[in-house]
Amino acid sequence: MLGQIIFYAVAAVAILAALGVIFNKNVVHSALFLLVNFSSLAFLYFLLNAQFLGVAQILVYAGAIVVLFLFVVMLIGADLGEPVKSWVNGRNIFLAVLALILMTVVGTAVAENLVLGQPGSDMTPDAVAQFGQTEMIAAALFTKYTLPFQLVAVLLSVGIVGVVWLAQHQQRQKFRQVVAVLDAGWDGESEKVNYDMLRVNWLRRPKLFDFDWIEIVRASDEDVNRFAAQIGGDDDRWRGQRYPQMVCVVSPDCHLSETTLFKLRQMFGEVQISTVERVGA
Repeated sequence: MLGQIIFYAVAAVAILAALGVIFNKNVVHSALFLLVNFSSLAFLYFLLNAQFLGVAQILVYAGAIVVLFLFVVMLIGADLGEPVKSWVNGRNIFLAVLALILMTVVGTAVAENLVLGQPGSDMTPDAVAQFGQTEMIAAALFTKYTLPFQLVAVLLSVGIVGVVWLAQHQQRQKFRQVVAVLDAGWDGESEKVNYDMLRVNWLRRPKLFDFDWIEIVRASDEDVNRFAAQIGGDDDRWRGQRYPQMVCVVSPDCHLSETTLFKLRQMFGEVQISTVERVGA
């Protein structure tokens, strides 16, 4: 009875952690939830008296794989990301249907004991008790299953090479300066000015992102107040330290009220009324 209670509790933690991996918007938090999920699976292996699998789960997956994910995130980064308008689209529906089919097949196989197979002649309880569980697995792994073991090593090496290639490719796409633009007359969402500058129209992409300064070309007091409210509610510490040091350039054709200008001066380090049409052009 106690074993079943522990199993259901750990299984619930594993499921909640898996949902946290999927639905969390912060990739670092998703990796931490993945660590909790792997650790829960390791505990389930220990409950099944599979100590070797449990330790391997902790060392390989909960340790190396999660660190590899964090390494990829920090190496490649996700400065602006891709705006997601809605989770309800054709691709997600197709993936949800495939997930339901997979769960149905796996559940049926487990319920009808189709995954147990025939017991092996080598891995008998007496042999395991005599030589040890880990020793028996190691002997089979490095004799009978040497080729699959080496193929897994090659697969991991290919993944590392792919990560390095993606990092180099992403590094060429990074911009040294990102400008947050408020321009109601600009229908585009972003514009690459030169090889190291990117202008992003906040009115077309009203979400927080990392930027270096602000350019208000054509916007109303209401637009600027919505932008200021989003900046004021930003809980990112790194961006919060940079806002008081930023420069906000206001076009002379953008007639903002003194109240709005005063709010901008309180939020950013300097507010300039520019005489040029575009900053950094």
